Amino acid sequence: MLIDFKYGTQFRIGTNIYEVLRHREDDVELLNITYDAKELLSLNEILSAYNEKRLIILNEGQDTVVIEYSTKDYNDVQIDIMEKRYNAIEPIIEREIKPSQIKIYAENYPEELKPNGSISPASIYRWLDLWYKRENKFDLIPQTRGPKDRRVSTEVMTEVSRIILKYGRKVEYVTIKDEYDVLDAEIKNINLTREAHEQLGIISESTYRRIRKKSVDTYERDKEHMGENQADLKHNGVHSNSRATRPLECMECDWTPIDCLIVDFELDELFRPVLMYGMDQAVGEPMGFHIIFKKEPDAGDWKQLILHCILPKTGLKELYPRVEKNWTAYGVPQSILLDNAKVNDAKEVEEVCSALRIGLRYCEVASGHQKGSVEHALGNLNHKAFQGLVGSLFSNPTERGQYDSAAKAVVDIKGLYHIAHIAIVDMVANNFNRGENIQGVPEHLWAKGLKEMKIHPRLPANRQYLELLFSSNSDTRSVGPRGILIMGHHFFSDELNELRKRLEREGRSREVLIRYGSDLRAIYVKDEFNKRYIEAFIKSGGLERKKMDKNTLIHAELLAYLSNKDGSAYNDYDSSLQGRARLNVEEIQKECKLEYQGIHRRKRREAAANETVASAIKGVPIEQLPGLAEAMNISILNPEESSRGIKSSKSVNNQDETIIEKPEPGALQVGNIDLDKIADSWGSGQKEIC
Repeated sequence: MLIDFKYGTQFRIGTNIYEVLRHREDDVELLNITYDAKELLSLNEILSAYNEKRLIILNEGQDTVVIEYSTKDYNDVQIDIMEKRYNAIEPIIEREIKPSQIKIYAENYPEELKPNGSISPASIYRWLDLWYKRENKFDLIPQTRGPKDRRVSTEVMTEVSRIILKYGRKVEYVTIKDEYDVLDAEIKNINLTREAHEQLGIISESTYRRIRKKSVDTYERDKEHMGENQADLKHNGVHSNSRATRPLECMECDWTPIDCLIVDFELDELFRPVLMYGMDQAVGEPMGFHIIFKKEPDAGDWKQLILHCILPKTGLKELYPRVEKNWTAYGVPQSILLDNAKVNDAKEVEEVCSALRIGLRYCEVASGHQKGSVEHALGNLNHKAFQGLVGSLFSNPTERGQYDSAAKAVVDIKGLYHIAHIAIVDMVANNFNRGENIQGVPEHLWAKGLKEMKIHPRLPANRQYLELLFSSNSDTRSVGPRGILIMGHHFFSDELNELRKRLEREGRSREVLIRYGSDLRAIYVKDEFNKRYIEAFIKSGGLERKKMDKNTLIHAELLAYLSNKDGSAYNDYDSSLQGRARLNVEEIQKECKLEYQGIHRRKRREAAANETVASAIKGVPIEQLPGLAEAMNISILNPEESSRGIKSSKSVNNQDETIIEKPEPGALQVGNIDLDKIADSWGSGQKEIC
């Protein structure tokens, strides 16, 4: 849905809800609905809030905050149906056809332009209802309901082909309804000679129209009937070279290499950038620009240029303080004019322009003069701004001579953007133009044209949707606790974290679709659960080291180059030192282990040598065998106690205890001892110390 800030437009900034009452020069008179009070805000404040994503457009009192799908989410068939449905209802939207004329309009609608081969007043009203909900062409795409196959028998299809071949290329005009009536008569005639179970079924008229539409090319018939010029006019449309007369009617776009080398101070490398530029054809006002660092642009670069042309240019003096004047151009143009170069013919560009109702026109082959305004403007920019810089490449090698451009280059990327803004805003937009078609200051002519012709520049209601629609890159990435990793940097937001937790909770893959443009301060992540996209923002970690500021544009190409530079530096680093360090650590660990084992053995030997009463287990002192003495009812004797005698105690069976006296030397012989008698006299009591 495109909006402009005219009477009745409602929007929200923070908690305050406003409604536009009227314009006062550069100010807008508003009704603060929240506090029921009138306020006066400058248009620049409102556009700044839009650019900063603080301004939310209200549609029937509801916020339009959902970031919808782009054209990449639909196939070619769906896009074709959407375009044909919109073309059918556009005259009614523009009030060229009255409601009372819709029936006649549907009956006389050209067959080759009908969506799916048919159109009726009921379908027109249905499409109008879909359109007026949000004024979004995507709402006209039919909902997917599963496969629908045409079931037509071979015999019926043969008769259909015969009728189409008979009437399809005749110069004499026969209506499709008449052709269908002939088919109906032929099928009934065949059925007269068939049994009931062999009867052929007649197809519907709409099915016949769809088959005929895919089979018949009316160009040859029209060429013979109307002549080649009129047939070309009917099938290809008008190719005129008429010039726009009002702002935003036509925007010319082109690109050229900049005649100057720039240098990256940190990497000490040289680049020759390419400047892409768009300007309003009617008043010569610059609409926007985009700088790339490759040989020629692709479809993604064209989308980024158109995005910059549409967006308001707010906050320029904060980012580029040497820009003196204002740059007020913004809004969705009616059409864009490109040359017929191969790099400009991109289907993606046509799709996104179609989504915003922007017509895309191409010059004829070898007819660059048809967009002479932008060609002349690019030449002026190169001459005024870039050829005078140190490191200039001049306009041709003869002029350059022996000048060493590479050795003298001193302008970096940040300086290039600053110079480009000064050149476009102060040297072009606010300079007096003495051209044949345009005379005056483009900024003044722009403001005058908008005021006199009562034109309100329009913007998509959702700023995020606009960025998503013009995103130039898409990929799949895995969502982790730290966010999504792209080019060595993490992107994170609370909504993204909630999506990750839900994917993990439901056991789904954490792979998600992401989209982003040339500015990598934010990316868009597809939320399959809610059928929308959510934003994730780049973290500051690592940006300072790369000398990048989150408040300014983070160029995707430059960030990718720096990340690859980091990777190549890592690959070139000799990591064998790390391997040797790991081996040294392991050697030290082995030496410490051997030393510890030696000390442990020495301590055990010293403890065994100092102990007078030793156990029978490898000379280990009995104190080191806990519980053994108590279990065997053995008392441990101290050295000083061992010199005293031992007094036997009574046994539990009240037998007399035998006192063993110390034998004389040589008296103890095995043959003189009755071991059985001693064993019988022993009790189980505990020895007592006297």
